[in-house]
Amino acid sequence: MGEVGVWDNAVAESFFSHLKTEIYHHDFTNHMAARTAVMEYIESWYNRRRPHANNQGRPPARALAEYQNHDQSEQAAA
Repeated sequence: MGEVGVWDNAVAESFFSHLKTEIYHHDFTNHMAARTAVMEYIESWYNRRRPHANNQGRPPARALAEYQNHDQSEQAAA
């Protein structure tokens, strides 16, 4: 396996590690309750509010919005 193959699962492993830390020990009454909790975790915390070191501590949603605003202002100036 080449150098690139070493990091293939790093992102997925990191995500599932965080997910297990947050969700694993909850007692859910049924499958739908567990599924709802996972989706709420992904959509409300992991994708939107979670601070990320690669974004200088900004949440992913804010970093994306700032990037898009910056990109649009550069295109308007050109």
